[in-house]
Amino acid sequence: MAKPKRKLLPKDFEAMLENGDLDELKAVFETRLIDARGDYDKRPALAFDLCAEPLARWLLAQGADLYAPNSGGDTPLHLRACSWRGRVEVLLALGADVNRPNASGATPLHEAARCHRADSTRVLLAHGAKVDAVDAHGLTPLELALKTCGNTDLTEMILIARDLLAAGAPLSASMKDHVRSVGTGFEEMRAAFNPDYVDATSAALDALYVLFDVTPVARRIMHDGRSPITVAAGHWQAQHQELWDALVRPEGYAATVQGEVIRISGRIARELDGNGGCNWDSDYKRMAEALLGHVQSGQPLPAPALAEFAALIGAAKRQSCDTARLAELSVAWVLLNPQPVAMEKPAYRR
Repeated sequence: MAKPKRKLLPKDFEAMLENGDLDELKAVFETRLIDARGDYDKRPALAFDLCAEPLARWLLAQGADLYAPNSGGDTPLHLRACSWRGRVEVLLALGADVNRPNASGATPLHEAARCHRADSTRVLLAHGAKVDAVDAHGLTPLELALKTCGNTDLTEMILIARDLLAAGAPLSASMKDHVRSVGTGFEEMRAAFNPDYVDATSAALDALYVLFDVTPVARRIMHDGRSPITVAAGHWQAQHQELWDALVRPEGYAATVQGEVIRISGRIARELDGNGGCNWDSDYKRMAEALLGHVQSGQPLPAPALAEFAALIGAAKRQSCDTARLAELSVAWVLLNPQPVAMEKPAYRR
């Protein structure tokens, strides 16, 4: 009796594909099912980016399923459409349905758009991909691309948006909101963005604003760390946000003591009010103690306000605090001390 064929591809199958020896690759299937699966998501051979047309044609001739899904319900074309390598042309040339949905109702164009693969998007459109197809969540490829767009996707996003709109993609009311959200996310991280790519990414964002007729999100300009700290807003809440935008870096502690006072007061509020204190640990306690030390330095708060601040810090360490008042007094201390003071590396990591 013949030995049953294996259901899994060799662990080095991708390396074999890269080597490109067709006879060696064909020999794999002498002991394995034609739709044997491999990689972390149990994908068939046709779904591997490096599965070139000669092997793909041979697999189909042997009865391979052009739509064999991986463990997540994606067909080979869906998986290639999402890959940075692309190579969707191979499967399209072999007759893959460009509009066939996956288990989530997404077409290959949805996947190319979601993964922000401009080249694959363009190829799929050239082969008749429908720009108005909707997935299980009712999203078109363009809506999905905008909804999932991160900072590093922006240079691809503008190309995808232009191509989809040129192909007749319908506009929706939510798209403007998504563009604003993308802009807000980028401005929050602009100061920490890779300097080699920030200009091109910023230009792509500006083009996206124009394309969707969206008023640009105000560009975040960080304080220079030398000139006196000023605020234009009148109410303490708006002042806190203005100071946060100018003094608090996207990651890590602030460059100035004034910025750290604003950052800690904001972090405590977000943890206690937003998370219910579930992440409160010794680092938060050290931050609270440091905050009290900061407002006791320089030109300190008036004695009654300083006593109130100390009581608020004690309450915060017990995870019960009027965080709004804590933030208000933090703003008051910064306004009393407009000349920036360089911040030394703190004893906490949050």
